[in-house]
Amino acid sequence: MKTIILSICGFCFLLFNALAQQADYAQLKNQAEAQYAQGSYARANELYSKVDKSKLTPAESRWVEFRLADSSWRAQAATQTSDTTVYEKAQKQLEELIRVVEKETDRDLVWTEAHESLGDFFWNLRGQMNWGTAWPHYQQALEWWAGQSDINRARDRYLKIIFKAAHPPNADANYFYAYYGNYIPLDVLENALKISTNANDNSHLNFLIAMTMRYAGGGYEGGRYRVPDQFEDALKAGKQSDWYDDALFNYAEWMNSVGTVRMLEDGQLREQPDYVKALELYRRLVKEFSKGETRYYDLAQQQIKNITEASLAIGVSNIFLPNSELQFALNTRNVNRVDFAIYKFDMPREVRFVSSPEAEDGEGDASWLQRISTSGRSPVKAWTKTINDSQAHEPFAEQIRIERRVSAGYQQSPVSQERSGAAEAVHPIGLERALMTVAAEAARGIPDVVGATVLVGCIAQWSAERQHLAIR
Repeated sequence: MKTIILSICGFCFLLFNALAQQADYAQLKNQAEAQYAQGSYARANELYSKVDKSKLTPAESRWVEFRLADSSWRAQAATQTSDTTVYEKAQKQLEELIRVVEKETDRDLVWTEAHESLGDFFWNLRGQMNWGTAWPHYQQALEWWAGQSDINRARDRYLKIIFKAAHPPNADANYFYAYYGNYIPLDVLENALKISTNANDNSHLNFLIAMTMRYAGGGYEGGRYRVPDQFEDALKAGKQSDWYDDALFNYAEWMNSVGTVRMLEDGQLREQPDYVKALELYRRLVKEFSKGETRYYDLAQQQIKNITEASLAIGVSNIFLPNSELQFALNTRNVNRVDFAIYKFDMPREVRFVSSPEAEDGEGDASWLQRISTSGRSPVKAWTKTINDSQAHEPFAEQIRIERRVSAGYQQSPVSQERSGAAEAVHPIGLERALMTVAAEAARGIPDVVGATVLVGCIAQWSAERQHLAIR
């Protein structure tokens, strides 16, 4: 009888002790997890360090090992120390927790959490931003959560991983999605959109899908034709969405540079910028946001100016020999007509690369052409070009040939040869000859005489009354 009573007492003692230890662990775990949720990783690590793992089940012991490794590197990341010992130890511990799980059926919560922690480690750690190493860990965690039966919890964790992969918490103010090449695969983003139930999350995911299609390309089969639709869906939540201004600006940029896909008569597909739609979106942004509310305000204002203002640019692709046909490139926007006039001038006598006779060599500027007066001169050649834009605000570009050819007849100047080793005209010559000579000198190293002014040798004036540009 005494033996039976002692056995029962011993069993009760062991049971009570086990329950007490279980209660102590549960209490410590709850406290530690509360600290972890608040971002107090050092305190969470301290609490988990008090747990006696020898008294725990294998599953509980494995969780404690994970949290100790995970919280240790996160706590270290909050400091300014350059010591990498803690990071290296935590990385090895997390990798070991993954390595010991050999069968796919044995992959548990700790295995998944270890992958996510390593993803954060390589992606969020200061000085790392290693997307190529981080993404495979995030991908493993996403695939595990995608197969779980607890739908609500799985949804929350799946979306959380995607959003921090797209926008790392430690990114600076200049960061934007895909800044580090961190493109999330389209199928993953589309899966996330299917399970999302929140309007703000839907807006965010549509924005990420559009941006992935925009940057990653993939052709029309990859969904480039869907980019405008995805941006439109991203805008549906309105200004209450955290990504509304991002979607507005990047949608405008897409329409301004790529636009919509159109089928040509031969059946080929062509991307056609839609400047009217882009202008609408830029104006919408500056109307709905004040300066300082969005980082895109000044950029949008500049793009509105670029699209709507009249502009003209001229350039030459090469130098020309005597008796060759001369041509230059004309680029305009929002201009209906351009008047051209060509004048002769004597380069050695009239061109001055310094603003005053007292100026030293090397103090010249690029305004030498504006110092040549056309007053009282008769043009050698004058003509007008009418430009018919097929689409509002569409840039116009054309190679224009000058019919008159320039004959040989200039001589070498010893002084010029000593200074630059280049030929220089010594008699009054036409604009074509001047252009040819200046271009040749520029090609041999004389600075500040190349570009649009070298090619055309003109002054462009905008006439608000006549609504055209006159080149002189």
